[in-house]
Amino acid sequence: MALSTLSRSEQKRLQIIAAATQLFMIQGFPNTSMDQIAKQAGVSKQTVYSHFKDKNNLFVETITAHCSSSSLRKEQFKAEQSIEENLLRLISSFIELVFSPEALRVYDTCVAHKEDYPELGLLFFDAAPKVVLQQVEECIRCMSEQGLLVVDNPQFATLQLLGMAQGDWKMRHALGQAKLDERPPAAYLQDCVTRFIKGYS
Repeated sequence: MALSTLSRSEQKRLQIIAAATQLFMIQGFPNTSMDQIAKQAGVSKQTVYSHFKDKNNLFVETITAHCSSSSLRKEQFKAEQSIEENLLRLISSFIELVFSPEALRVYDTCVAHKEDYPELGLLFFDAAPKVVLQQVEECIRCMSEQGLLVVDNPQFATLQLLGMAQGDWKMRHALGQAKLDERPPAAYLQDCVTRFIKGYS
């Protein structure tokens, strides 16, 4: 939606989220204040608090906004596509989201500050991974109901598929042993889909 079609209040809300996202990514959560966010967004501190009750709430909104822009949040089972096409589309969207620079930095922030800010991990999980897992699980459940797969536990199947798709790339990113744009290649994802279908046929 173009900014020109939004109300002034909605435009300011988006400005605040954009400013907060940039500062959280560059400075980290602990080193970013609401004053800095207000200045970066070009609004008053009062305006920031009128939209977001605290920094934790704003942190969640930056994650939600990023996830909402991902196609994975809108993914559904598509009957006109083959089971292979559906699964490959799903995990490709998942990898695109999880290995985006923003997602990797937020994950690193939560891990780095899990002792001082333990609530960050829960906020992040509820705002992003939990929603993604539910979305993929629903798609797999639909495939099973259509008789395309034989899945008695869609939740387990979801964890198996997405865990296999990530391979060791996520761990290597967390350990600083992977380039920022390094992620599972298409051939690997295709192989994951093939093995998943074989296991649940």
